[in-house]
Amino acid sequence: MTILRGIRSLSETYDRDFPGVADTDENISSVVVFETEDEFSSIKLANSWPDFVALDASTSPMALAGAATVERIEIDRNLGKTSIYNAPKIDAQSHITNTASCCSKIAINFENTGRYGLEGDVRNFCGKSFDDYEIALPADCIFEKVFLTCGNGASLLEKYKKNAQNVVLLEHAGELVKCRFYPYGGFFEYGAHPRQMESCVFRTVHDGKSVFLRISSISTLKNLGVNPTEDTVSEGVKLVGVKEFSASQRMNLYDELKGGACRLEVINRNTDEKCFYKSNAVFHVAKTNLITINFLKE
Repeated sequence: MTILRGIRSLSETYDRDFPGVADTDENISSVVVFETEDEFSSIKLANSWPDFVALDASTSPMALAGAATVERIEIDRNLGKTSIYNAPKIDAQSHITNTASCCSKIAINFENTGRYGLEGDVRNFCGKSFDDYEIALPADCIFEKVFLTCGNGASLLEKYKKNAQNVVLLEHAGELVKCRFYPYGGFFEYGAHPRQMESCVFRTVHDGKSVFLRISSISTLKNLGVNPTEDTVSEGVKLVGVKEFSASQRMNLYDELKGGACRLEVINRNTDEKCFYKSNAVFHVAKTNLITINFLKE
């Protein structure tokens, strides 16, 4: 039978139940229709790539380091200087009371096991190769979430004065504001859910004699009605936020991965063809630093 014209149409249907991943069901089934002299014929093409890839991983932090300091002067009275990342004391009302709970970045490391879906089957694998495929990971690090911090050696100085109503306010960029937030890295504790792994900020407070840090995560402050990533107004007075945060640094690790921030390159070892997958779901093993990241084809 002679084919008069080539591929007439290519259609995709999405109808497979995706094992283990809620709200992300996807399947691709391709049908090529050929027009011949006397009839139409269809040929179903084999799916040459895994439907999904899931990698087991662990999260680990990189400790904060640096000689940054902050000094507070209030109405010509110096309340002293304190180290930002080696503070001898944290304010009692701080939402994060242990500076060791913060880090400069979180690495997601491949734990050498995973699963993939192919032709309706879910199969396990060890290492970076399975069937005809290979995962291109130059190292065992799948993804890194980098947090904004005060630069090493930074020396912050805050000067407060009274306004016309005798309210003590911070001088900032030619105006008087209630407070200013600064970046303090990200939150990490062993066993914490990836939703909790997010950027933190700090502001200065004092007890009349000394200056202290009050450290909070972004979501904690947002729950209190304050967005520390933007300038906001409280009781008629401006609070200065950290506008330098990138889009990634404004998100927690869970939402970032679920939104596709992590890309995975899979290579067909027979043809050297490449196919890219992006993260779409994260599963946390409670009370551990272990997670599983699911990837779908881009």
